[in-house]
Amino acid sequence: MENPRTLIIDMAVGYGGSSSRVLGLLRGLADKGVALAGLDHGAVVLAAQKEGLPVYTLGSKKTDPRILSRLVRIIRANNFQVIDTQNIQSKFWGSLAAGSTNVSLISTINSWYASEHGQSSSKAQIKGRIYTALELFTNRNLDLYITVSEKDRQALLRSNIPSDSIELIYNAVNFDADSIPSDPDGLRKKFNLPSNSLICTAVGRLVPVKGYDLLIDAIKQIAAQVPQLVCLIVGEGECMNDLSTQIEAAGLKDRVILTGYQDRNNVMTILKSSDIFAMPSRYEGTPIALLEAAALGLPILAAASGGIPELVTDQEHALLVQPNDPTALATGLLRLCSEREYAHTLGNNAQQRIRTTFDLNTQIQNTFLAYQKALDRHNKKKQK
Repeated sequence: MENPRTLIIDMAVGYGGSSSRVLGLLRGLADKGVALAGLDHGAVVLAAQKEGLPVYTLGSKKTDPRILSRLVRIIRANNFQVIDTQNIQSKFWGSLAAGSTNVSLISTINSWYASEHGQSSSKAQIKGRIYTALELFTNRNLDLYITVSEKDRQALLRSNIPSDSIELIYNAVNFDADSIPSDPDGLRKKFNLPSNSLICTAVGRLVPVKGYDLLIDAIKQIAAQVPQLVCLIVGEGECMNDLSTQIEAAGLKDRVILTGYQDRNNVMTILKSSDIFAMPSRYEGTPIALLEAAALGLPILAAASGGIPELVTDQEHALLVQPNDPTALATGLLRLCSEREYAHTLGNNAQQRIRTTFDLNTQIQNTFLAYQKALDRHNKKKQK
């Protein structure tokens, strides 16, 4: 099979788990002709440029009508044969470009839109339905889906996508945990935390689906029982003001800290220096942040939502609780704070599972095989 020159399109502005996934693929496949296209100020584009990875910029806005002509020009000038889109805006423009250039089209689903947005407000649910409809509407030139969880694969099957048109490829991480610096005292000083603090850290975009409002409610419930518990929520996003107001109203401004954006090195050091990792998400695909926390050996408390139970088993690798339930989160936090030996056992088990099951080289290899499969399917369709 030939080595398909592939253009990954990621038009996200902020940095999320899918950004880490894209960067991992670029690092592993740049020598096979894989490159990235995105917005000139997109976090993943800036990160790729910083590393010297192959990147093309499409403009500053997702709605710029010149994106299509720029994509077509990039594809033709560099003889790209496959497009791999990473989100709904990328899929929209990528599907048009694929139709104009007759190249193979892949849609990577990092989190099924109806599931991700269906767990929040009515406004978010409408957004999820619109995104889902647009995703399916732009499938005329599609050759293959890649999805990162069985939960999302099932959602595609329910949308009448044939099983042989879906490749399930789990996210993965690959780094030396021992190389990440740990500085608990420095972390406490940085955020003015008491010297005896038990630090629970959550990492991700500040958006409703991440469930940080639930985590704040949970901490409020057990604040008196575990006075040394503090929480760092690392990230930025649309919910920053709402979460700040909630923290203030709950009397937790010294107990729950919104750190804002932190670069990857800082995030990893914060995680390594923490005592607990929390992921209260209403829905997830296969979250990179959880894989990273597990690889660092952190005790994990997470909602059993989306693809999370496919990564870790309840009470073996993590404590998994019912989604959308702050009381269940509070109970889990209380247990991890009070049963520290048990918490360390969970962390060690999770670390071993990630090392043996979620290998980045395997993910990269399987993704490249998916690119080859998509191009082969596309070429056979052209011959008919």
